[in-house]
Amino acid sequence: TSASSERDRAPMSRRVWLVALWLYAILAAADVAVHLNADARAGQDWRAPDNLAVAVSAGLFWPVDLVAQALLAR
Repeated sequence: TSASSERDRAPMSRRVWLVALWLYAILAAADVAVHLNADARAGQDWRAPDNLAVAVSAGLFWPVDLVAQALLAR
């Protein structure tokens, strides 16, 4: 019975991780878009490699980026 309960939990655990990964990816894409939009509003070329690099880096680490933005706004 212990082995069957492990097998029953494995698909659910995979689904939870998959949902979490998709949410992280969606929020990362949104953060990239926010950064590129801010560059465009500031009159910068959002297609410039340095702006793209910063936006993608911020998107990958969006939880840290949100904390940094909050601290910088003070």
